[in-house]
Amino acid sequence: MAHATGERAPAFTSEELEKLVDGVLPQYVLLYGPPDKQVSAHQKIDIWRAIAKDVRILGVHHRRGTLCQKRWEDIRRWSRKMAEAQLGMASQRGSGARRTLTPLMFRILEVAYPELDGRVRASQQTQGGEYSHILLTLRAVEVSGWGRKAVGIPRPGRVP
Repeated sequence: MAHATGERAPAFTSEELEKLVDGVLPQYVLLYGPPDKQVSAHQKIDIWRAIAKDVRILGVHHRRGTLCQKRWEDIRRWSRKMAEAQLGMASQRGSGARRTLTPLMFRILEVAYPELDGRVRASQQTQGGEYSHILLTLRAVEVSGWGRKAVGIPRPGRVP
């Protein structure tokens, strides 16, 4: 369904995000890898169209390749920022602010930022992060939409 100019598209559902990540991760090197591994711009457009087609199969909303690409870049950026914030907090215990990563974010970090993923996982193991990881998984299931709230990103100036 096309949206009027200036009208926002509906938020991605958790199923759409799972499908999006499932489609991008195997193609990550072709889309974002070193220049000798990347494909041409036209081939990248075709890859994004194929990913969008897989997302549309869910039948929730009509998603275009450009919208899927933008959403991927958003959640990839959020994942990196959340991981960096979590590592920054590892040295500031008792600060009160809690930042946790969703399982989907860990999948993204594993491919897009492997060195950061390793540091976050090591940090969680030394701080007993298994319990908070379980709580976060339960929280992600309870949240219906995948906006800032669903991925655990508090609004600026707020502590969850």
